[in-house]
Amino acid sequence: MAETKQRPTRRTEPSKRGMRLDTLLAGGIAGGCARTITAPLDRVKILMQTQRITSGGAQDKYQGLWQSLVRVYKEDGFRSYWRGNGANCIRVVPYSATQFVTFDHCKTFVCDYFGQSAPTVPQRLVCGATAGMCASFVTHPLDVVRTRLAVQPELKGIVHSFSTLWGEGQVAALYKGLGPTLASLGPFVAVNFASYDTIKAYAFTHGVQQGPVSSLLMGAGAGIIAQTACYPLDTIRRRMQLKGQNYNNTLHAMKTIISKEGALGLYKGMSANTLKVIPNNAIRFMVFEHLKGSAWFKSLFH
Repeated sequence: MAETKQRPTRRTEPSKRGMRLDTLLAGGIAGGCARTITAPLDRVKILMQTQRITSGGAQDKYQGLWQSLVRVYKEDGFRSYWRGNGANCIRVVPYSATQFVTFDHCKTFVCDYFGQSAPTVPQRLVCGATAGMCASFVTHPLDVVRTRLAVQPELKGIVHSFSTLWGEGQVAALYKGLGPTLASLGPFVAVNFASYDTIKAYAFTHGVQQGPVSSLLMGAGAGIIAQTACYPLDTIRRRMQLKGQNYNNTLHAMKTIISKEGALGLYKGMSANTLKVIPNNAIRFMVFEHLKGSAWFKSLFH
């Protein structure tokens, strides 16, 4: 008599989880640490992405990673590498925290709803996209301020930048470029979190031990995959955040950049971004995993 195969039992009761404050705090701390360490590369990347507009169409003065780093140092000094980092961290801490906690809750919801022990890769992508869009919407005004501070020396700080933006168009100015931001960061976070989660699940089921080195390598790998796929939309997003009406929409921006600068114009600053994304992503996931796994951090919430 043939055996009857049993179908997996679907959960009838959802997991009892409130807001995961440990995930929220660990995600925020991880994001702040990673961003501060990689701030010089981030500033150079933004300068390279936006120089065609800020220079009024003049010849690019930032033409490579090392040349740009040296030029920024000579023109503005060592501290200028961290110009706008205050606004950056004020944005990144809640941005990273929102990403981690939203992704965590989305995965739990999916597993409860479908009766699974772990989400599939497409489900991870959807969870990641949701986390990215939620975090982007909440923190977008601070992202605009960060971009302005990086490229406009006349702005004197976060408050001055906010007041200037408010004078330009109130709420609309604070959310300028939101469309391409959601279009670029949604896919980026989706691919990033899905890649990390998938690599992590595969590695740990094949004997890899969880630790700082493995988290660093998995985070770096996920970052490379995500930024290669999504970088052109990031360039468009930065340019649309600048002062003035440079492009009508995302598609117009893409066509204009390609027609005037070639397809490689969409990838300006990618060398700096690659060197930033690898350590940034690696450090962020490593710090997050370390905090979540440490006894002293867990004791704060129990």
